[in-house]
Amino acid sequence: MGAMTAAPDYNLAIETSSRIGSVTLGRGDAILATAQLPEQRRHAVELLPTIDRLCRHYAIGPPDIGEIYISIGPGSFTGLRVAVTTAKVLSRVTGAKLVAVPTLEVVAANVAPYTDRVAVMLNAKGGRCFTAVFENGRPILGPALMTPAQLCDDFRGPILGDHLPDQDWPADVQLLDPALAVPRSESVWRIGRAMAAAGQFTPALDLVPLYVRLPEAEELWQEKSGIKRHESGVGHGPS
Repeated sequence: MGAMTAAPDYNLAIETSSRIGSVTLGRGDAILATAQLPEQRRHAVELLPTIDRLCRHYAIGPPDIGEIYISIGPGSFTGLRVAVTTAKVLSRVTGAKLVAVPTLEVVAANVAPYTDRVAVMLNAKGGRCFTAVFENGRPILGPALMTPAQLCDDFRGPILGDHLPDQDWPADVQLLDPALAVPRSESVWRIGRAMAAAGQFTPALDLVPLYVRLPEAEELWQEKSGIKRHESGVGHGPS
């Protein structure tokens, strides 16, 4: 009888939901390295070559990757599709298990050491934002599409966001440094690793981006066609 082959123990995290993409390679419970995609907003071109360079540096091949953690959205429609498609292909080729990591949770992790309660708002255009409220790292509201005014009806405290709509914010709302609102693949890796340990995998056929609204082109088409707009994905926001 031949020797048994050990299960792959390398893992990969992919973050392409924002204008700055990155990937993190880990082995077991340790991060080995993170690489930023060299060009902003060129995720479709840069993602696979970046993964390839990172893996080659550690002399590993696709079959060595046992788990892939994907920043699943909400965020850039193109970036999310690139990540999901890449993860599905790699899973088909390698047999790697997939973990869908909510992007708003990834952003909230940037400030987790400093506050136990935070609202994350990422600009979705039209005066609305992808929004979720976290307490001790756990979501207690959202994800949903809402305006800052709608959030402030029920929330007071620190708000983390990038390119937020201009408005007069209540005095008891603290706007955190927008630089902290950039999702990072290291956080995708840490959250994904914990989800994997809890068995929270998503079959490749079921992996889809988390869209809180329709793509802009589809919304415009619906408006021109006189079709009533509706929100897409989980966590529907106010109309």
